[in-house]
Amino acid sequence: MKARVPMNFKREAKKEILRLVNNEYNKVRSKENEDITRRIFKTMMFVLNQNFGFGHDRLNKALKEMTEVIKHSSEDEVFWEHLDRVVIDQLKLPFQRDYTEKGQVVNERRRE
Repeated sequence: MKARVPMNFKREAKKEILRLVNNEYNKVRSKENEDITRRIFKTMMFVLNQNFGFGHDRLNKALKEMTEVIKHSSEDEVFWEHLDRVVIDQLKLPFQRDYTEKGQVVNERRRE
């Protein structure tokens, strides 16, 4: 005998299931983003130490400043545009430009 799970849930139950799934997905996504950010920061700290002679105090100060700047990225809807003006336009570093749209980062390729 085969087990069968009925799929005719009520509308409210479907909404609740979707809410719970989205909530769990957002937790996993947030954790992945934090992991990537941590790894990038650690890599930057390593390179600054090994290649540019930054010691503990300078690295700690840089890390605190980067963390503060990142916090503002979610609060300021034009943050990435401002950062791009400095990093790409003034410093001439080879980064892809980011844009914001209603507070969300929209990659340049997706706008085309």
